[in-house]
Amino acid sequence: MLGYGSGMLALLSSPVRRFLLTALLLPVIAFVLGKLGAYLQRRNGGQTTKVSRALLSASGGIRRFTDRKANKQRH
Repeated sequence: MLGYGSGMLALLSSPVRRFLLTALLLPVIAFVLGKLGAYLQRRNGGQTTKVSRALLSASGGIRRFTDRKANKQRH
């Protein structure tokens, strides 16, 4: 038997799922990645590391993607 969350997601149409992913989940992921990257950078005395740079870069990329999607949906 499907769990409650899985069943509810299965009932949603594909455009609604895409909207929820873009509008709700991706900004949260971007926020968390940015916070992790900044924490690692602070922990290393302000110097960037490969991991912190990658996390901050991924966070910025996701934010740009979600901003672009939001602008398309407004117009």
